[in-house]
Amino acid sequence: ARPADFAMLKVQATRMLEAVAREAAQVLGGASYIKGSKVERIYREVRVNAIGGGSEEIMLDLAGRQLFGGGHK
Repeated sequence: ARPADFAMLKVQATRMLEAVAREAAQVLGGASYIKGSKVERIYREVRVNAIGGGSEEIMLDLAGRQLFGGGHK
């Protein structure tokens, strides 16, 4: 596997985690935003995960460079 594959996998997994956390918050309503609730904690951790190891923009740039060569000029 190439680093580009892992970069794209991280982006897709992070997007899916965010979607699931948002949906859980919608289902539970306002209670999900109370500090200390499980959904609030999960949503916070998902946001940290999105940044940790490289932001989505960095991951997509890395994948693009590896797959298509070159980069921004």
